[in-house]
Amino acid sequence: MIPVLGLMEEVKCIEFLNHQMQRIYAPNLKVTASMMMKKYAQVLPAQVLDSMLWEEQAKIIPLSSCTISEQLDIRVDALQVKYTDSRQEAWEGLFAYHILPLLQAFHQVTNIPLFILWENVAVRLNSFFRKAVEKYPDHRQRIIELARELNQLDGSYFDCMNHPMSSYLTNPNSLSEQKIRRTCCYFHKLEKKKETLTHCLVCPLHNKNCSS
Repeated sequence: MIPVLGLMEEVKCIEFLNHQMQRIYAPNLKVTASMMMKKYAQVLPAQVLDSMLWEEQAKIIPLSSCTISEQLDIRVDALQVKYTDSRQEAWEGLFAYHILPLLQAFHQVTNIPLFILWENVAVRLNSFFRKAVEKYPDHRQRIIELARELNQLDGSYFDCMNHPMSSYLTNPNSLSEQKIRRTCCYFHKLEKKKETLTHCLVCPLHNKNCSS
C-alpha cells in the first residue's frame, strides 16, 4: 500500500503514475493521471457524502489516513478519521484539503488541465447522487438538499476563486438524469479497456446530444 500523502512528492507521484500507466495500458502519464483521479473520486468522496446523509456528524478524512495499492484498492485508516458538526469544515476537508492537493500533484507532473480533473470528480459525484435517489426514493428530498448544498458552495471550500465544478454537476432537481461531460477524460485513448466500451458513457465526443 502506498501512502496517498506520498504522491505529493514529485518523484513518488511519477513513479506511481508510471507503474499505473503500464498496468492500465495508457499511452502517457496524462491519460494515466486522469484515470487515477476518476478511480479515486469514485471511492473517497462517497464516504464523506454518506456520512453527511446518514450519520449525525460528517467525516473528515485526512490525506494522511489514505493508502492506495498498485491495484488501486483505496483504504482509509479509521483511527485518523475525524467527525465534525460543521458542514463548512467537512466540505473544506474533502475538497480544499484532500481532493485539491491530489489534483495539483497530478497536474504538476503531467500538465493535465485541472478542469479535466475537477470534472472527473464531478462525474463521480453525479453518479453518487443518481444512485442515491434510485436506492433511497423515500429520502429523495434529503439527497436533493445535499446536492444543492454542494452546488451552492463558493470557491473558498475548494481553495479556489470560484466553484471549480459548478458547470459539471447535475442540477439538484434532475439528479436521476445522466449529465454529459463537457471535457474528455481520455478514456478512449486506453489501448486495452476492461469495459466493453470505446468511450466512457458520458463522453462529449461520443454523445451527439452533449451539453454545451
